Amino acid sequence: MKHVVCLALLAWFSVLPGVAQSDSANTETLRDILSEIRALHNDVRLSQTTQILLTEMEVQRGVVDKATEKRDNARNRLTQLQSTEKNFTAQIAQSEENARSLTLDPVRQKQLADQAQMLKANMANFKSQEDEAQSAALDAETTLRKEQSTLQGIQDRLDDVVKKLQPANN
Repeated sequence: MKHVVCLALLAWFSVLPGVAQSDSANTETLRDILSEIRALHNDVRLSQTTQILLTEMEVQRGVVDKATEKRDNARNRLTQLQSTEKNFTAQIAQSEENARSLTLDPVRQKQLADQAQMLKANMANFKSQEDEAQSAALDAETTLRKEQSTLQGIQDRLDDVVKKLQPANN
């Protein structure tokens, strides 16, 4: 019986190192699996972030396009008003010159002088419109720069996420 107990103990102790090695291998495998799951989770999270940033960027590009259009319209309006102002200035000068230099009857000279006065009154109105258009053009330019800056920020964030998605070079 003594031999049987010794034999049983010997069999038991010979199995223990195998069990210990199996647990160690299982633990290492589980760590590897957990590490892989974490990496996949991170990739999914970065992928979702990328999709959100792409959507934000698309929306922001639309905002920048509208701001660009508004700026261009404001510039065009300002250019038109400045051109009209130049025309009025030339007409005023011509009317005043004609009223002084032409030897016309007094009625015609009075008409030319009145025309010059009317043009000067209109000129003040155009000058006011031009100031408003200048202010609108500056506001539109400022808004455009702000929206472009926002777009660049989104692009920079997207670039950072894409870099994180790139496999590391070892």
